[in-house]
Amino acid sequence: MSRKIQINLSELDHTRSCRIIDEYKDTKYLIVGKWGLVSDTFSVYSLTGDVLAEVRQQSLGVTPRFDLFCFNQFVGSSVLHFSMHYTTLFINGINWLVVGNQEKQSYIITHGRQKIASIKSYAQADQVIRLLNVENIEHEPMVALISAILNHPSLVHTSKLKLPSLDKYPKGANPQWGECHFLKK
Repeated sequence: MSRKIQINLSELDHTRSCRIIDEYKDTKYLIVGKWGLVSDTFSVYSLTGDVLAEVRQQSLGVTPRFDLFCFNQFVGSSVLHFSMHYTTLFINGINWLVVGNQEKQSYIITHGRQKIASIKSYAQADQVIRLLNVENIEHEPMVALISAILNHPSLVHTSKLKLPSLDKYPKGANPQWGECHFLKK
């Protein structure tokens, strides 16, 4: 069963925590953490306070390495490659491939030919909102962490993002959800 969830990247950058909400604005998870030093982490918590998934920064530099954990079990390490406009992130262990455009902040996560999730970023007022369309609800915490990795300062920082270059919600569309379609009158 697929579901759409949302992360406010601007809030995550400024407060180091953010609610992950669904399309009905119900809180599903809480993501907390920071980047910068080796062993810094981001964690996804359930509403009951349990740690569902965690990503730890293992190295510094232009292409930092991250280790991902789910229910305190190691699931894989990231191998990051990026070029002028495109990013490729491979998660060893679970064999997930993340491919996307840095300028448009749009990504697809796959496992072989199976689509795991799509990630799109939108500008709303002075905030950057990231919508995650996850095919399997069990994968949501891991996809949220991958979304946090894609927001790592070595890749792109929301304060440096050009908000005019991101898609804007069209007039008449729900500013929180939807596929940015125009409402018929």
